[in-house]
Amino acid sequence: MPRPLPPPESTELRELVAALSPDVRTTVVPGLVDEIVERIRAAIPAYARPPGSAYNRVIRTAVERNVLGFLDWLADPARPLDRRDELCRKMGAFEVMEGRPLTVIQSAYRAATQVAWSRIRAMLDDRVASVLAVSALAEAVIAYMDDAAALSREGYERAKAEACDGRADARLALLRALVGPPSPVEPDPAADWPLPDEVTLVALPPGTLPVCPLLDADVLLDPEDPAPCLLVPGPLTADRRAMLEAALAGERAAVGLTVPRARAADSLRWARRLLDLKDVLHDGTLTLCEDHLMSLWLLADGALMDQITRRGLAPLAPLSERRRLPLVDTLAVWLRTRAPATRISEELGVHVQTVRYRMRVLEHLLGDELADPGTRFAIEAALRTRRLRARPAPEPGAPPAPPSAPPSAARDLIND
Repeated sequence: MPRPLPPPESTELRELVAALSPDVRTTVVPGLVDEIVERIRAAIPAYARPPGSAYNRVIRTAVERNVLGFLDWLADPARPLDRRDELCRKMGAFEVMEGRPLTVIQSAYRAATQVAWSRIRAMLDDRVASVLAVSALAEAVIAYMDDAAALSREGYERAKAEACDGRADARLALLRALVGPPSPVEPDPAADWPLPDEVTLVALPPGTLPVCPLLDADVLLDPEDPAPCLLVPGPLTADRRAMLEAALAGERAAVGLTVPRARAADSLRWARRLLDLKDVLHDGTLTLCEDHLMSLWLLADGALMDQITRRGLAPLAPLSERRRLPLVDTLAVWLRTRAPATRISEELGVHVQTVRYRMRVLEHLLGDELADPGTRFAIEAALRTRRLRARPAPEPGAPPAPPSAPPSAARDLIND
């Protein structure tokens, strides 16, 4: 829809805006956003959710984008406000999803306008502003908020129309077909969703859903699936990742690889596997399969890897634990680095002669096994797997775990 916002042409208004403190975004906006959110929650019971909830985050994001958008428009009327506009439309569509009448969100806009103008007038009390400037600013606030309300009404009406014409059902059917058993998937005009060449699947924990208004319009979601997922057309760009992190509102999710759409089920399977490994692989809110390909492979079959471990290290089994563990630690570093004894001693924190002694013992026990590439590969894979398994789960709010565990993680390599 063409922007109905007239440019604020008043000379007095331009002078007033130019005189505003350049740090208004950091000194005024956060408090103003808080005040508007609290007024909306107090005035409209339907929006009175816990402050830390995902629902409240939607309201705060919408308010913040509108406040910042107003400042952007005052500074440059020709500047596009695409992200703000789309969120306003989505907020209207969200009202349809929630089963509320349009009047509810319209009341929210009125409450926001009242708070914003009250704060602006308080700011102007400390400045010498002409009546014409104040009047022009009031007109600008009303025009801007009317535009935001009109965009939400547009989104509301579009969502109502989509519900009637079956668009949502058609998109849901496409999603289920893409992640289901391999079969040709044909475009459905009723879905109004062109089939992408590539897709990226995102796995969510069972029983959780993202904040839908913050999802891009072309992202598909099956809200009825006990193990919900999202389908993102194309690769996970920086903008897509920022969108997902906002919509997840702190919930964990795993992102599969970007694949041709015929392999969508593979992307989802990998993402769900990664999500199941949350106590082993943890990168914060959003964990990407592309960052953990080797780990996913090594942890795919624990029982089989245990057998590989026992067979590869069988010559060390008769030794006591006190003798065996230092040998395993040394072997793990040597297989990973192929470094000389001096470097291995630095990594293990032992004397270089100790490392040389251990390597002689390993050569004696393993014999030609260490010269065989296949055996070396199997043992190294087993040792890497057990290092992954030995990673402790992070404390709530703790940073991600380091990329590898200390050598003592090999303690029970052949004691299972």
